[in-house]
Parts: sequence; C-alpha cells; structure tokens
Amino acid sequence: MLDTAVIGSGMAGTAVATELERLGREYIVLEAGPHQGRAHIAADEGSAHLADPAQDPAFTPFLAQPGTPYGPLSGYRRRVGGRSLYWRGICLRIEDDALREWPAEVRRALLGTDGEPGLYARTEAALRAWSGGTRLTQARTETEEAMAKELAGLGYPAVPTPRAIRTLGQGRWEAYSPVTGLPSERIRTGHRVSAVRKRAEGGYSLILDDGDGPALDARHIVLCAGTVGNIELVDGLVHGQHREPRRYSLVDHVACGMLVVEDGRHGAMESSVHAGFDAPSRSNLIVERQRHGSGVLMDAWAMGEQPPEAASTVLVGDRTSIVLEPPALAALDEVRREQRNLLREFARRTGLKARFREEYVSFDEALAQAEAQPGTAVVYDATIGELDHESGGLPLDGEHVDVAGHLREAPGVAVAGPCLIPRAGAANPSLTTLALARYVVQHMS
Repeated sequence: MLDTAVIGSGMAGTAVATELERLGREYIVLEAGPHQGRAHIAADEGSAHLADPAQDPAFTPFLAQPGTPYGPLSGYRRRVGGRSLYWRGICLRIEDDALREWPAEVRRALLGTDGEPGLYARTEAALRAWSGGTRLTQARTETEEAMAKELAGLGYPAVPTPRAIRTLGQGRWEAYSPVTGLPSERIRTGHRVSAVRKRAEGGYSLILDDGDGPALDARHIVLCAGTVGNIELVDGLVHGQHREPRRYSLVDHVACGMLVVEDGRHGAMESSVHAGFDAPSRSNLIVERQRHGSGVLMDAWAMGEQPPEAASTVLVGDRTSIVLEPPALAALDEVRREQRNLLREFARRTGLKARFREEYVSFDEALAQAEAQPGTAVVYDATIGELDHESGGLPLDGEHVDVAGHLREAPGVAVAGPCLIPRAGAANPSLTTLALARYVVQHMS
C-alpha cells in the first residue's frame, strides 16, 4: 500500500509533492497523461503553438458534452506538469476585500502576523530565488519600463506585471513550474484516477481508467486533479456512483480588453504592465505590447472577479454539466459594463480612438478588425471558462473541506488547488495555489 498518493501533476499536485519531498515523506504522484518533457512551452519557439488547446494533443475538455460556459476549449492539459508548463507566470495576490471572506485562520496564514511573513511572502521569496534574485516586478524590457512610467504619469499605479519567469534570450522565456525539481521516480504516468473508494480495512483504493486498470491502494490521498476533477472525485467518494445530481459553485474570471495595432518597433520579448486594481469593476488592468508583423500590438485588458452571485453551477451526477443560470448572467453583464467603463477611461487618458460594441466579440475577431484599422482600438471579450482560472466548489471550511484542507467525510484525504478558494477576487489563482499547497501539507499528519 502506498503511503501518500498525489492525484494530478499540475501546478497544485507538483507544489504539494515539492513540499512532501522537502519533508522527506513517502509519496507518489499519479498523472493521467504521458511525460512529454518538463520545459515550459514559451522556452522553445517550436512549442509556442501549444498554447492553443486546439493544437495541443495533451488537451482534454472538462465535459464530455461541452456547454456554453466551459466549452470545447476549456479543459485539462493531460501531461506531466499540466498547466504549470503553459501559464504566463503572472503572480497576483487576491485583494484584501475578497480575502476578508476567507476563514480567519487561512487568511492569517497567507498574510502573516506580528512581523512573521505569511505564505504569500514566503512563496514570492521562493519564486524570486528561482528567478535568480530578480524582483517579480523587475522590468524585463525597455518598453516595459517606459510603459510603466507613461501610465504612472497618467495616474495609474503602474508597475511591470509581477511574473515568475526567467528570460532565455531571443524572446524566449520560461515560467516557474514545481515539476522541474521532482525526482522522475516519484511520478507515475498513464494513471487516470476515475474514482476513490474507502477500504473497509483502512485507507483508500484508487480506481484507474473507469475500472479497466488495476486499483492502487494508499493510506493518504491529496486530490490535485484540477477544480472540476476534484469536485467529481469528491462527489463520487462521498455520494457513491448512483446519486442524484448535486450542485457545486464554480467561478472563473471575467475578461474584456482592447486591441490596437500601432506603428513602431518592439523587441522579441513581450512587455507587460500591471496598471492597478479598479474597484468599480473589481478588475486588474494589464497593458501589454508585443511585436506584430512590421508594427506593434497593444492589448489593454481587464481581468475581473466572477462574483459569487454570478457563479456557474456544476451539476455532478451520471454526467457532469456546468450552467449559468439567469440571475448569474445578469450579474455578469454588470461586471462587463463596468469593465467597459474602465477601458473607456483608459482610452480617454491615453488618447486612443476606440470602437465599443455591446455584443460579444472574440479576441480573434477583434484582432482582425484592429489589423484592418491600424490605430483604432477594438474591444473584445473572453467567455467564462476561457482563462483557465476556474476555482471554488470545495472551499476551505465549507460543506466538504475543513479549514485545514481535509475532506470532512474521509479522514486521510486532503484537497489542494484552486477548488479550495472561498472567494477568488480578481487575481489569477496561481500564486494562491502555490501558497495553499504549503498550507495543506503543513496540516497533514
């Protein structure tokens, strides 16, 4: 029998495994997909196209029958390292007013107390050390530095976007991934855990490949199978196979941006500036530039909270589905209106001519229009499920998971990843996922 089985080798699973390795614990990481190397996709020009799920053989949709939210391009990257080999390295803390709705014990652990650094600060320090001591907000290009100064002059609290990346030259870079430091013998590939069952004599059996593979037994389990995957595994463990559909809340982020093709030149490395947090839209404003043909593409985009009243609903039964009910859609429309106001103000301050349309415009459609009208900014939207930021469903100190990250109904089973987040705020979940991995392991017996 295994001592500890970590299910999933993405950001959460490998962060948990890194902590277990540091503590000298016996563990195995089980990954559904194959080993295809541990290099970040931005480290090699030949891998950059894999950012598009449609071109990535490791991509698998969440849902057997994708819906409107969480459509056919919302899903897993089933390979060793998972999404940690695809993210852009952006490291934002969840804002204070969202953290106030978290359990006090967890909030103190993240923020620290009485001069003692919390898990956020410790995680950021570890990321700085990995990047060679470079500050996360260190300008990576001359354009980035100039953009931050320009936006600060326009009244924005602008800094280079905090990113845990290392530049590799010629526009190549890599973002931090915990998988790179794990011993290969700790990772078993081709093991898709489809269910977890309690053993009468203690411990748990991991059902592989819908029962077609041999079962594995473990005393302790850490579920790191992604937010939707964790919800499905917990639901099956707690409620069994034959059950009425149960409801779980799920949030992503609401995103809206504007694209403009400009004259000029830009280096091979993209530039990114965080222009601050906007309270009315509950959004982070990020402004980016990159080389585009013979000119420059500017992308100013707002990443905002999908508020609790606008949460999607995951229905888990014989088949998992995700829906947005009418009250949630109305609340999302209000967020989008405020984001458009944020972008209108940005266009006014920067002197941009911008085209705003109320209907949904995809990024690709907006890019085509911006290319056809250089100098004019065109607004676009991202649908719920496009950003790979899904979180919630199994919040800390909630119905199923206690304040330490343990499953209430199953002693010896812990949960990690964005599914633990009680309220997501406007920040991408990666920094918080890394910090919570430390928190969960600290509370494992």
